[in-house]
Amino acid sequence: MASVLDDGGEEHKSLMSGSSDPFYHFKDTLEQRISTLDTALQTLETTVKTTDTATSPLYRTQKKNCKKLLKGCESALRDLSATIRVVEQSRANFTHIDDEELGSRRNFCTTVSARLHTLKSSMNSPAITEKLRADELALARTRGGDLGARSKEEHANTDFIHTQQADATMMMRQQDEALTDLDSAVDRVGNLASTINVELSAQNKMIDELGEDLDEAEARMGLVMGKLSKLLKTKDGCQLWTIIMLTLVLLVLCFLVFYIP
Repeated sequence: MASVLDDGGEEHKSLMSGSSDPFYHFKDTLEQRISTLDTALQTLETTVKTTDTATSPLYRTQKKNCKKLLKGCESALRDLSATIRVVEQSRANFTHIDDEELGSRRNFCTTVSARLHTLKSSMNSPAITEKLRADELALARTRGGDLGARSKEEHANTDFIHTQQADATMMMRQQDEALTDLDSAVDRVGNLASTINVELSAQNKMIDELGEDLDEAEARMGLVMGKLSKLLKTKDGCQLWTIIMLTLVLLVLCFLVFYIP
């Protein structure tokens, strides 16, 4: 894992570690989170192998924690990718980051993305799925017994019923996990909507204040124009603006004559 995370970063670390480049901040955060996720997944695999997942809540608790850690890793990866997009969009502002360094950063994000996909898949690997199904089947057989079966065919029917019960339980678990993930997604959308609403309210307030300032400026301009029209004995707006523009031109010409050699 260390070779994957360090690829493309060590050769530039000495150059950038002392700077304020946010790429390495998010990179360090991402590496730490992936390391924590690796440890949690190893613990989860051990729990699956050594406990009865059908009756012990430990497996479900650990899997929920792994999912939470995985989302944290994905969030850190998005932040890391955002720093790269900023550099790509404003190359002139980041002359210390050459094309080789930028390519190395892209490759790092691609490698980590593939790594996270592998870790996510490992939570539902065939080995884990088979162990979960075996535990559920054993529990169904323990609770249901032989259902009064006497003949070989009756025992086969009993095994079929137990298998169907185990599969149904597995399906219900998967649906519960999907609903939990959906509930979390809905909560995130709700929080995002609330944030957007606050931002829109603030912007609307700023627009209202700008409108009030413009109205005040317009009223003052009208007052000035009124006084000016009294002074010049005219109410013709076009004439007033012509006089103002000519006065400004005169001031500019005076400046050019007296202050520019």
